[in-house]
Amino acid sequence: MLQAGNGVARHETKSVDDARKAVEAARLVQPEWASRTIQERAAILERAAKRMLRERDALVHLVKDEMGKHEVEGLFTEAVGPLDAVKAWKRIALRASSKRVFLNPIAFPRKRARVTMMPRGVIGIIAPWNFPVSGLYRSVIPALMMGNAIVLKPSEHTPRSSAWFVDHLAREVPSGIVSVVQGDGAAGARVVESGIDACIFTGSVRAGAKVRVRCAEIGIPSSVEMGGKDAAIVLADCDLDRTAMGVTHWALSNAGQACGAIEIAYVEERIADAFVEKMRRAWERLRTGPGEEDVDVSPLATDAQLATVEAHVKDALAKGAKLVCGGRRTTGRGYSPTLLDRCTAEMDVVREETFGPVLAVVRVWGADEAVRAINAGKYGLGASIWTRDVARAERLVERLDVGVANVNTHAFTGAVPDVPWSGTRATGFGIANGELALVNFAHPKTITVDENALEPFYMPFDRTFRELGSALADAQLGRVLEAVKIPLLLRRRAKRLRAFWKK
Repeated sequence: MLQAGNGVARHETKSVDDARKAVEAARLVQPEWASRTIQERAAILERAAKRMLRERDALVHLVKDEMGKHEVEGLFTEAVGPLDAVKAWKRIALRASSKRVFLNPIAFPRKRARVTMMPRGVIGIIAPWNFPVSGLYRSVIPALMMGNAIVLKPSEHTPRSSAWFVDHLAREVPSGIVSVVQGDGAAGARVVESGIDACIFTGSVRAGAKVRVRCAEIGIPSSVEMGGKDAAIVLADCDLDRTAMGVTHWALSNAGQACGAIEIAYVEERIADAFVEKMRRAWERLRTGPGEEDVDVSPLATDAQLATVEAHVKDALAKGAKLVCGGRRTTGRGYSPTLLDRCTAEMDVVREETFGPVLAVVRVWGADEAVRAINAGKYGLGASIWTRDVARAERLVERLDVGVANVNTHAFTGAVPDVPWSGTRATGFGIANGELALVNFAHPKTITVDENALEPFYMPFDRTFRELGSALADAQLGRVLEAVKIPLLLRRRAKRLRAFWKK
């Protein structure tokens, strides 16, 4: 019997064999975990999530200390979500775990079918650093809910925050169900090679492409999310105050270190001056620094990310962008909220993922130009349209080649388990959240049952069988007079079959 609260297995990996040992250990205990009902697994995960909520202050301080995340953001983006996620995934799993399928009683007499979702086995999860806890439980909770074991490779940049989540989980889940492999990108590569049954990856385009290709070569499914370059389309009829507020929030939350952060604003020329000026006045009043209570914008999490931000701003200014505000370091890894006007598609700040507190303003003559620009971009995670004409915006979002399209709001659904979070182009084709994401953690098994009905479609073939096929085809075409022949032909076929097989 699997025992709870015995801790999580931790593995130092210097070779693929080391990672394989973690997978083999997880595989030994997974069948018994899978044999429990969804309700039983959910109850265990709920206990772990409630413990996390009670002890949330420790996590808030930990992510602040480890990556500089503002305490308010640590509370809302890392600490308060696990229990809601467990309850939502329980609901999704129960709804999707087994579904009956309609079978035409004439074409398939006395037959029934259902589709059951079966756990894949051992899931490898390679997680990001920008959300060291929520980036874990978004995959860990549904993977466990569906009956899998997990081998987890958290980011080497936030090991203590991720360990906090794993340790709290370990107090409730059976021993061995979750294993942790520590290390850098090489450790993640070893997890991919270790014999896992599916892989969930969140990270850079370069690493994600390698993971996706290698998983295909090995023959395992993968869900790969490789970042974004989200844009906001600001139309001339928008509520300017509310739009500036919303774009600011989604551009600067987590210091812009989110795949769903707004990094570009395509602003209609008629209001561009007013929009830029309103943003300038607000952004110059925002406070930056090392994550203290009186700070609005957190510092960058790593030196490498700070270097990328500085390089993108420098490139934009060299190519003609106008620095409206910001553009400088503050203390530590702090970087002042930076607004760049009159940006163009040739600039890195428009083409590549900046992942920092920087917004590039591109002036456009209308919504059509903005939609074309977004669809021509490298990434396709999300986009938003800001306008008072909601009906028009709902028509426009249908034309956006992105996974998540929003009207007068932005990427909040990344934290909603009930709806898919996905993308196109360089963002990748993985799906997080929603019932569609369950294919990452479970494979469909079709089960059919025949209650010993006489099968009218078995051999031998005769003239009646041919007539029956024609009648069924005519019935689909709505030819009622032909369709009424079907019961008679079925009885004739049954008589013929009984006589043949009794000999």
